[in-house]
Amino acid sequence: MTPGEERLSPTREEDSEPCLVPGCGATSVRNLALPEARKVFSDLPEKGRRAPLCRDHYKQWKKETKEARKLDRLSWGA
Repeated sequence: MTPGEERLSPTREEDSEPCLVPGCGATSVRNLALPEARKVFSDLPEKGRRAPLCRDHYKQWKKETKEARKLDRLSWGA
């Protein structure tokens, strides 16, 4: 890289994948581990180790796993 040259980095939208939930295809905002995402979305395809989720599906995952995550965090202090 020369001194006057700017470093180009991809923006989030260029770099993001579509949501992995079948029938969605919106731009992903978060990536979860595939087994973690399968706790809510059992019909996810076997595609790698991560599950990119759009904002709406990430929010749905958060709501449906809230109690389990809370109980898991309580065991950290023991």
